[in-house]
Amino acid sequence: MPVANRICLTDWRRFAGLWLMLPLLFIAGPGWTAPAEDKLQVIIQGLDDRLRENVAAHLEINQLAGKPLPPESRLRWLNARAEENIRQALQPFGYYHPVIDASLQRTATGWEARYQITPGPPVIIRKVDIEILGEGADDPAFQEAVRNFPLAPGKTLDEVPYEQLKTKLRILATERGYFDAQLLTHQIQVDPQTNQADIILRFAAGPRYRFGATTFQQDILEPALLNRYLDYQPDQPYLATTLSKLQSDLLGSNYFSRVEVNASPENAQDHTIPVDVTLEPRKPRQYTFSLGYGTDTGPRGRVGVENFRVNRWGHRYRAAIQASQIQYGVAGEYSIPGANLSTDTYAVYGSFLDEQIPNTKDSQSLSIGAKKQWRDGLWQKTVALDFGQENYLDYSSSPEGEDRSSILLIPSLHWSWVNAGNRLNVADGARLDLKLRGAYDPLLSDVSFLQPAAYAKWIHTFAERHRLLARASAGGTWVSDFDNLPTSLRFYAGGDNSVRGYRLDSIGPENAAGKVTGGKYLAVGSLEYDYLFRDKWAVAAFADTGDAFNDSLSLKSGVGVGLRWLSPVGPIRLDVASGLDRPPGSQIRLHFNIGPEL
Repeated sequence: MPVANRICLTDWRRFAGLWLMLPLLFIAGPGWTAPAEDKLQVIIQGLDDRLRENVAAHLEINQLAGKPLPPESRLRWLNARAEENIRQALQPFGYYHPVIDASLQRTATGWEARYQITPGPPVIIRKVDIEILGEGADDPAFQEAVRNFPLAPGKTLDEVPYEQLKTKLRILATERGYFDAQLLTHQIQVDPQTNQADIILRFAAGPRYRFGATTFQQDILEPALLNRYLDYQPDQPYLATTLSKLQSDLLGSNYFSRVEVNASPENAQDHTIPVDVTLEPRKPRQYTFSLGYGTDTGPRGRVGVENFRVNRWGHRYRAAIQASQIQYGVAGEYSIPGANLSTDTYAVYGSFLDEQIPNTKDSQSLSIGAKKQWRDGLWQKTVALDFGQENYLDYSSSPEGEDRSSILLIPSLHWSWVNAGNRLNVADGARLDLKLRGAYDPLLSDVSFLQPAAYAKWIHTFAERHRLLARASAGGTWVSDFDNLPTSLRFYAGGDNSVRGYRLDSIGPENAAGKVTGGKYLAVGSLEYDYLFRDKWAVAAFADTGDAFNDSLSLKSGVGVGLRWLSPVGPIRLDVASGLDRPPGSQIRLHFNIGPEL
């Protein structure tokens, strides 16, 4: 018989076994699954949170928790190493004599590794010997770092602040020009018999490097002008933050598109570092075009031009034309850098504005002025003098309004304080604006008045996704003849940035025909809650109240909800608000805003 036709007994039994298994597979059907793999659970007991977290990070066996497991022999080997892992994890916190009860057992779901730990008595610091050598010994920054070192004789040993101090000293050396600094000695000597430790640290700061001459690689501005950006002089001690500020100020000047500051210790001679600044000029002129829509203004548009560099002395100008349903105007300004190029400016300017708000304002104003602006810490300060004429329809003197014209010479002060990490999308911050302006009729003015005003806003984020916003505005006017006070100098409330739920400038004293005349005083407040429900998106709920008035305060309130998108140009805010002091049918208003909140 041919070999190909033979089937041996063992082959027949193998095939028979396969045929017998097939019905079982069909009976099990698609819902059949393999047995679950064993899992490892690691339990650490007897320690506070900080110690337990460090032990968990050091335990090699803990890296297998919740994962497919290796053979049992590997698990038992890792469990045997656990005691050494635990001891190493506790020593940085001063615990050198822990009592460890370790166990590894099988459970219904796999394995359980349990470690009951008593940390034992901590190591007590016996001596702290820290010394700064070289020129850094007299440097206040190093002295403060050593003075703030939290470990002292009698306290429990903790290696974390010790390592932080070493890092702090290295950073200070780099920031403050001690480029040859090194740690000569850094030891924690532990005596296991007495359970005490000595901390010994010797930091050789070495000589402090100094600034050399500064060279600007550019040909668009006078070197004498650029030298005014320098906050240091040759031979002054090196400070990295000074160079960072120089780079930031040059970029913020809008004269340059790229700024590179090179002050490498490798180029130093006799510990003096030359500073080389490479500047790439930006295009001097920029045109802007914008179209938009606002619930207060209707469709609006703006065309502007700005020249950042009129001449080699950094003069600049800007001009713009804007128009909307309620106003159109043109304005221009010519500015000259002050003593501090980053913060100080002298400027002359002029403008024409035609404003038409139904039943509220009908005015045309033409003005020229000059101002000085400078920074004092977080305060932006401005002193200005404006001279102009305003023609306006005065609703306070008759129901349908009376044509009036006023000429005024107005000196003013404006102090503005802003504290925020990110001005575009603020998590925490505050703003305060204080203004004072006035006129005296014997001095080129048709009316005497004095008008202080204040505006404040506060933003606070808590529990990561929740944010509170509060703002308030207040002002008052003492005036010799209210009818001769132009409408641009009177107070009104209502609108996107005032009391939402009301038309722009619709809140204030009214005449017999129901037209808003404007008031001598202003009081407005707002409270808002935002919830960030996903990245860059938030919902809001708010309540506003306020009034512009002459004699008695009669608050008008509005409430509403809104949607916020944290865009790259600042929040885009869409609000739906209801004016509670309006008759039904005219209560709901949409408010739309784009731009920074502070």
